Amino acid sequence: MTDKMVTAQRGKSSFADRDYFILSNDVKFLRNLFLQAIRGEEAEGTRRGKDRREDTLEGIQSIPSEVRDLFKISLLYEAEPTDKNFKAMHTRVLQMNAADIKTSARLFLEMLQHANLVERNHRVRRWRDYKRGDISVKSSSSQTLQDTFKDLMQNKGMTKEQIRDALLRQNTELVFTAHPTQAARRSILTKQSELSRLLEKHDCSSLLTPTQKTELLTQIQAALLGIWQTNPVRRHKPTPEDEARYGLSVVEQSIWEAVPEHYHAVDYALKEIGADPLPIDCCLLTFASWMGGDRDGNPYVTSSLTRRVVYLSQWRAATLYWAEVGTLLWDLSIAGVPNAEVCEEIARIYGHQNTKRDATGQVMKKSSSMTAMNFDFYRPQLESEEVYRQVLTHIRDRLAATVRRAAALSSDLPAPEDSLAPYTQTNELATDLLRIYKSLHECGDGILAEGRLKDLLVRVHTFGLSLTRLDIRQESTRHTDAIDAVTSHLGLGSYRTWNEQTKVQWLTNELHSKRPLIPKKFPCNQEVQEVLDVFKMIAEIGSEPFGAYVISMATSASDVLAVRLLQKEAGIEEHLRVVPLFETKADLENCPACMDLLLNNSWYKANLSSPPQVPNVGWQPHQEVMLGYSDSAKDAGRLASVWCLHQAQEALVELSKKHQIKLNLFHGRGGSVGRGGGPQYLATLSQPAGSVQGWMRVTVQGEVIDHYFGLSSIASHTMERYTTSVLMATLDPPSSPSEDFRGLMGRLSENSCDKYRSVVYEDPEFVEYFRAATPDFELKGLNLGSRPSKRKQGGIESLRAIPWMFAWTQTRLQLPVWLGVGTALSKEIEDGNLPTMQKMYADWPFFRSTIELLEMVLAKTNKGISDYYESLLVPEDLQGVSTKVWDELERTITSIQKVTGRDEFLGGEGDKNSRLAISSRVPLVDPLNVLQANVLVRMRADEDHPEKQELRDAFAVTVQGVAAGMGWTG
Repeated sequence: MTDKMVTAQRGKSSFADRDYFILSNDVKFLRNLFLQAIRGEEAEGTRRGKDRREDTLEGIQSIPSEVRDLFKISLLYEAEPTDKNFKAMHTRVLQMNAADIKTSARLFLEMLQHANLVERNHRVRRWRDYKRGDISVKSSSSQTLQDTFKDLMQNKGMTKEQIRDALLRQNTELVFTAHPTQAARRSILTKQSELSRLLEKHDCSSLLTPTQKTELLTQIQAALLGIWQTNPVRRHKPTPEDEARYGLSVVEQSIWEAVPEHYHAVDYALKEIGADPLPIDCCLLTFASWMGGDRDGNPYVTSSLTRRVVYLSQWRAATLYWAEVGTLLWDLSIAGVPNAEVCEEIARIYGHQNTKRDATGQVMKKSSSMTAMNFDFYRPQLESEEVYRQVLTHIRDRLAATVRRAAALSSDLPAPEDSLAPYTQTNELATDLLRIYKSLHECGDGILAEGRLKDLLVRVHTFGLSLTRLDIRQESTRHTDAIDAVTSHLGLGSYRTWNEQTKVQWLTNELHSKRPLIPKKFPCNQEVQEVLDVFKMIAEIGSEPFGAYVISMATSASDVLAVRLLQKEAGIEEHLRVVPLFETKADLENCPACMDLLLNNSWYKANLSSPPQVPNVGWQPHQEVMLGYSDSAKDAGRLASVWCLHQAQEALVELSKKHQIKLNLFHGRGGSVGRGGGPQYLATLSQPAGSVQGWMRVTVQGEVIDHYFGLSSIASHTMERYTTSVLMATLDPPSSPSEDFRGLMGRLSENSCDKYRSVVYEDPEFVEYFRAATPDFELKGLNLGSRPSKRKQGGIESLRAIPWMFAWTQTRLQLPVWLGVGTALSKEIEDGNLPTMQKMYADWPFFRSTIELLEMVLAKTNKGISDYYESLLVPEDLQGVSTKVWDELERTITSIQKVTGRDEFLGGEGDKNSRLAISSRVPLVDPLNVLQANVLVRMRADEDHPEKQELRDAFAVTVQGVAAGMGWTG
């Protein structure tokens, strides 16, 4: 450790408002309950109210004295972050064994999770306060539907009809991805969700009796203790199926309830401005997933695995619908005459029951397994006048058959025979339920139709029969290899050696051709066969459960046409829409020319597919393009990346006008700012004019799914933010920037990219510095996700963007986000362009959001902590690299403060939520960094260290803790 001691970049809170004190008290409340719970396990006599050892580990015999000492020092450091207290932590850790370090890391991890849970609960609390009319709690995240409608009508001149019509044509599809995987285990996340629900209940404790309050506190303590007693370290890597199950569980546990609540909120807001509610088949939000479908660089995602995940999704969806219909059977016990359509359906049902026969000609009876699922209304004889129950019983039985079929196929078992056909198309279930809905309205019982039945219909249109549509993603070179194998086998030459014009012409001819291209018994290697098997699997299952076919590392029009040809050859009747993903800076710059060539292809333009999840709107020809934020940022630095993405979107908008097609942009955003993450509301409103035309797709990555959708209340908040931001961006897009702004931004992009690449790619010592200063190598040994960290062997260029950002986040430096920014900004300041940049910050949403996201990252960046890692881990001969890094960080901080005109980061009124979140977490992250850095020293000093396993476990816990404190893994 050097003489230069670490001083945290935080100080006493400069925003000591009521929110800060409420949050601090909530954190202390949960911490005390946690410590009391552990203490109660050791000493039965200690009880709440009698034990005054708050905020200490006294009385907890299972925690060693060394850990208790470190905890005391950390409390001193939390209150007063001085060099002296930091050095005391360092000295204490040096004297601890691996087991004590692991226990200490667990304690700080738990307390960080407490802070996260409390902060999330506080966001919901303030959101509800604001919606109840308390304008004193308004913040940048408080933009409600009512606020948006009011702004559009009063300030933008929109009518209520224009707002409703825009909503009718609006769809935001949220695409869950597995990577970067949530660092916490699902066993712990489930308990944390329950704890969050208990905290929400505690907010209403004034309505509880004394006994109920005591029971609630006991339940909170039990949840806290259950988390503490659960090992946070994964012993096995999650499989792609594990990841898919996690994604589905979030839909089941929170989003399922939140969706109808969101539509209630939209209809209520429309009613307040005098507009009609949305039709029942409106799809403001839909959900898709890459979990089980993303095979790019992941050899464990095979065609058979994807098939199982598809049926697993259908099984869970049918089970949820089956339960909802069971509840409806109690609601709709109506005696009376329905409309003619329901009467005809009842006659058809009875006719079907009397004529359904098996292979021997015998009338089939209802499956005993199906009957066993039905605790209520299990008898086939129902009162004849309760007509809706008769129809609902039939629907429920078909859903039971759907459950049985999907459950069997998800386990690679044959589908069972049933007396009733399972549902295989969403419109079948929607039609059956809509028939009842219409009859209730026509017969004067419309109030009953507008309750649980309407909610179920909304869910059917949102989730379909699979909960989430499964995207397929594959790297472009895998398709090239497959086609090359075909052309070589047929004696046509090597496809991969052809130029782009030859490829496009040949692919187009084959797409026009009616003869098959690929022989049935086609000899090929295992990799090519797997590519072909995926398309065969889609053809066998059908297109409905799937979303888009995404081509990663797309570079040319032939990449897209190749996938269309492979779909044709597999016999896929309704082709999946093919979405090229442009990822690197060069590919983003080339994507307009690539798409222009593609849309000039007569076969392709005549065969564009429309999005299936918006049934109430007749869409014009439609093209989806995915933009990669992660790889472009790793390739060129964040400032160059965001400008390149902005220009690509502008060019694609003009291209869509030229070809008169509907453009849908798919934003491949990560959780961290370094990979395109950050507040989605701000990001959507800063998109170029015309790029959000009521339609947007965006990834929600594994590490932040729980943060935005872990509870139904949080999910409702998130959905409202997406709906309002897309509506605003559609009806009131930002103005195009002036040529002066564009020219200056172009120079910033070029100069920042040059600086970034000169350090990351051109400095011969940088790779060695990166691997020494960060836990890059050690992170590869953790069981965090199913996918390998590299696409192929090599240096920085071969490393995936996720582990690249992950490693820098752990040391609190977050270098990829800001490297190059200081050089670019300071040069413009030296050239006298500071007033122009200040005007850009004030008037241009894109530039403002870029600077504010940099501010948020720099507020979490801690030079002292990063310097501490270097003092312990980086050899002296690499200090030249670190000097460049520190100088650039200082330039970046100084330059951004000049542009914003503020001496501190996140000093604006709209930044209050970010300040609160950081203040509640950062004090607990510093001790975890001290623990992690010392663990790395020991692990690297001796690969056969006698405490090897304990050190690895301790490292894994510190990784989770730092990720929890920073708000993302990578």
